[in-house]
Amino acid sequence: MPALSERMDWSPEITYVIGHQRPDTDAIASALGYAWLLSQDTTEKFQAARAGQPSEQARYALRRYGQDVPTLLSEASPTFGHILERTPTVAADAPLTEALAQLAAGQSAVPITLPNGRPCGLVSPLALARALAVGNLESRTCGTLAEIVPMVRLRDRLSDHKGTLLRAESSRFIVQDDQGRYVGLAAQKALLHPPRARLILVDHNELGQAVPGADEAEIVGVLDHHRLGNPPTPAPIPFMVDPVGSTSTLVAEQCRARRITPPRALAGMLLSGILSDTLVFRSPTSTPRDEAMASWLGGVARVDVALYGEELLSAAPGLSSRTAEDIVDSDRKTYVMAQQLVSIGQVEVSSLRELPERQEELLDAMTIRRVREGHALVCLMVTDVIDGVSRLLVVGERTMVDVLPFARVNATEFDLGHVVSRKKQLVPTLQASIEQ
Repeated sequence: MPALSERMDWSPEITYVIGHQRPDTDAIASALGYAWLLSQDTTEKFQAARAGQPSEQARYALRRYGQDVPTLLSEASPTFGHILERTPTVAADAPLTEALAQLAAGQSAVPITLPNGRPCGLVSPLALARALAVGNLESRTCGTLAEIVPMVRLRDRLSDHKGTLLRAESSRFIVQDDQGRYVGLAAQKALLHPPRARLILVDHNELGQAVPGADEAEIVGVLDHHRLGNPPTPAPIPFMVDPVGSTSTLVAEQCRARRITPPRALAGMLLSGILSDTLVFRSPTSTPRDEAMASWLGGVARVDVALYGEELLSAAPGLSSRTAEDIVDSDRKTYVMAQQLVSIGQVEVSSLRELPERQEELLDAMTIRRVREGHALVCLMVTDVIDGVSRLLVVGERTMVDVLPFARVNATEFDLGHVVSRKKQLVPTLQASIEQ
């Protein structure tokens, strides 16, 4: 869970252009580029965001071109902060006349707070009517009439409390900050039609890879180059999924089509996205369109495409500098094969020399995830981006492991040779072998 200071609360006034939960260079670059492009010649607000921690290579590209890391949007669900009413309070020891004055001014309820800022309840017309039946209101303070109502935290998701609060007697409830201090009120009716985050998904189109809470957001666009797995939308949206090597290629093509040239630094980021996803055009996913856009962006960024490509690939961190958990999880996707869950991760390195000494740790981490997540097979594809070769580590059902059509190194490792693309080479081969 990210620290609160690192998290961004979404605003309904902004459309967020955001990549998947494990953002690689292409996810970061295409979010920055597409948000910039969409912001041209419009007053509508678009903002690049990220759904997780950028890869080391992505951070290298951001530093290389002097770009800030997009702000983290860790949650897209509506929270109580999005339906908050900033209602004035009255002190618990104040005379009842102060609460009466606010009710007479049109407030539906008056929040009562203690000296430390913590709420102790609400004074409502119903509370007054109940107190009136007892009599002797003149000598009473607001605190003695405050009725207990449900209390929630500002960052709590509405969906976590909706059922309980809709059944509550009170039509208003109190919202607190993380220290339990009063922040405002929220109305019961606001739970029914809360504001929704506006998202444009780049470099992915599946909810399983999207920012948490995307199923409660309004998805208003998709720009991607992966398989289809998109959620339904209530209305037609701009949706482009094109079989090129990189989403950054699609952003660059839209810039060219509109005769808009991105700033030099942004061109460098888009170039980085293309070179990273295509492994400098060595991946079978690479197309002539990727090369054409890389050539144009290289001219705008004023860099030698081939030289910068090797520089970028060399920026991939080695296995020794990362935890086994980070290596296994940094770029992992789940597939269904033969009606069973198969997890396939990929890590890019500049050499396979460190793999033997980390192999046992990596297999342990993969086994934990297999048991915890109920996968039949968990794979880790370790790709040497310099030599263009890969090894595959596997843990899982023996019937699945035994049918893999690769050169076996040992019980848990296969030599994939020059297989470097998970999407275009490994996944189709695994699926065909497992489902035969």
